[in-house]
Amino acid sequence: MIGDRFSAAAETYDRHARPQLALAQSVVSMIPEIYPEQILELGPGTGQLTRLLTERFPEVLIDAVDIAEKMIEHSRAKFSRFPQINWMIGDAQTFWNGDRYPLIVSSSALHWVSDLQKTFENVFQCLEPGGCFSLGMMLQGTLKELHALRKEIAPEKTPEITLPTYEETKDALQSAGFILERRKHSEEEIIYDDAKAFLKAIHEQGVTGGKVSSGNAPLNRAELSQLVADYQDLHASDDAVFATYETATFLLTKI
Repeated sequence: MIGDRFSAAAETYDRHARPQLALAQSVVSMIPEIYPEQILELGPGTGQLTRLLTERFPEVLIDAVDIAEKMIEHSRAKFSRFPQINWMIGDAQTFWNGDRYPLIVSSSALHWVSDLQKTFENVFQCLEPGGCFSLGMMLQGTLKELHALRKEIAPEKTPEITLPTYEETKDALQSAGFILERRKHSEEEIIYDDAKAFLKAIHEQGVTGGKVSSGNAPLNRAELSQLVADYQDLHASDDAVFATYETATFLLTKI
């Protein structure tokens, strides 16, 4: 389960979450000059976006909803001096507490849901008319070098599920009823010391245990050693290695 995987990564996630922090910053930059009475954050994880929200909206109540119980426990303790944050366990695909929010935000979370269309329809229900939804997503091109190598080394263990594409995400948002106001779509290469450091980083973010990262069986020791060696050979740059992250940020409204 997604919740179990990210619960296990609660203590180590922030050590390696440079791409996620950049995406959270992009999400905040998309928010227009408003001062909402209340904010719903979906998938706050360890609170990278949450911290940025408290800086921009210091007095605003934030309902922070995450499916991973240990992530909620970790963040509740980490943000204990912020009484305006209400930490809740819940699934973005089904969460509904009877409120409609003037601002909903999410970063580096909703690409993991099992049904993107249903999730966006639920978010649309939670947004009040005239409200804004600022969304940051990781997309299919993320870690494309790793996925290509894994497919070559162990094709029978290739994950069947992938992250959504940019077009799939945009279409699902518009089908849910959102008006697309602004968008940013980009690819960026993140540098790591070497292939082992890269694999350790994504493992400690909880990335390697999900349906888009693990096949029907784990790589054995020989396959993993080959993966590390081949990644180092093929994707080295200036005594380091790189990995691609494809992201998109959207500002959406509801009539």
